[in-house]
Amino acid sequence: MVASVEQGDLLAVVGSLEHAVVEQGAGDQTFVVATSRDDVTYVLFGTACGANGDPGCQGIMMQVRLAMPPGTTPESLTKANAAQAAVTAWADFDAKLLLFSRYVVLDEGVTMANIRANVNVLLAALPAAYPIVAGQP
Repeated sequence: MVASVEQGDLLAVVGSLEHAVVEQGAGDQTFVVATSRDDVTYVLFGTACGANGDPGCQGIMMQVRLAMPPGTTPESLTKANAAQAAVTAWADFDAKLLLFSRYVVLDEGVTMANIRANVNVLLAALPAAYPIVAGQP
């Protein structure tokens, strides 16, 4: 069981999925930018790091960041979030950035297989969620 992660753990998750590491944190930065076999770039970064006397990170934020499609509206984001509850779709309208995210709390422990499964769920939800966000029928 994993109750916190460090940089090496995030790299191990990406490697076990046979995805390519594009960038990684240095020093006390806990993040990995990776590309899936389907050529989707995503970010894993540790959160709640150093909390409760644990030197690791007790949470993992998983994100896919994309250019925002023209049909994106607050309403289409709401529809996507209702239709694809496994991920959260949100947008920075000023930066024209669309994000899909999933957050995993590690406090009581999860398996590495569960962390991998969460990455796979994030990536698997994109083909269904993206058209909804884009306002496509």
